[in-house]
Amino acid sequence: MMVALVKAEFRKVFTTSLWWGLLAPVVLLGFGAGSLGGPMAALIDSVKELDRPVPLGLLSLSMSTNFSTIFAGLFGAMAFAGEYRNKTITTTFLTGNPRGAVLAAKLVAYSGIGLIYGVTNVLFASLGSLVGTGLDFGTFGSLADWLSVGAAGVLTMVLWTLLGVGFGALVANAVLAIILPLIYKFMVEFILALVLIGSPLSGVSPYLPGTAGNGIVANMAVPLFVAAVAGPDEPNTPRAIFEILHFFFGGSYGHPWWASLLTFVGYAAVFIAGGWLASRRRDIA
Repeated sequence: MMVALVKAEFRKVFTTSLWWGLLAPVVLLGFGAGSLGGPMAALIDSVKELDRPVPLGLLSLSMSTNFSTIFAGLFGAMAFAGEYRNKTITTTFLTGNPRGAVLAAKLVAYSGIGLIYGVTNVLFASLGSLVGTGLDFGTFGSLADWLSVGAAGVLTMVLWTLLGVGFGALVANAVLAIILPLIYKFMVEFILALVLIGSPLSGVSPYLPGTAGNGIVANMAVPLFVAAVAGPDEPNTPRAIFEILHFFFGGSYGHPWWASLLTFVGYAAVFIAGGWLASRRRDIA
């Protein structure tokens, strides 16, 4: 039964234009963020001559991921909210009883689409970096660094998709499923982060949902970038350098990427559990 439900969810996804409509901004943002690597590398070289590559591709991956994940989240939110809007949720629940099985099938199917979003983001951000630096593969740092940051980016995209599915099941309203995440990520949390700077509660910032999501990639990419550029002088790198990089590319100074991962997984689990409870109790017509 579960295999049939998952197949049905994939059919729903690929028979609409939503999945590629939200994938298009991921492509553009990925390529755009990646292409910034060339000018930034030239700026760094003009200030200080280095005898090693400047792996700005790692930061480009972080930037593109942190901007693109919202589209994966919105896509996931429409998993349920779209069905309530189109009045197909009744048929879905009747044919996929119990309702928990429907949620599980959506989580599996939308994880697959989130994986596509994540891989697409990594590929186009990397392509942008190559174009922006004149096909300089040194912009990626070592292969291990690029694979690590890229994998973190893919994982982040999948997790945002899953959180979106849970949120969509919780609110069951297509308008709210789109507007609320946008308002929170780009307004509410931005204001909160500014208010918390320098306050006694500044340690809370890395645990905010958006910052935690960004930190999965950024808290890995920034230290790897500094280590590659500074070389043996890395231990003497001023904290201000890290904080400036985190300000532009996401994450938080001194906060490990795995702590951001665990925090965001917790948020995703809460929304999924909330969506499951809400969908169980919600009446359908």
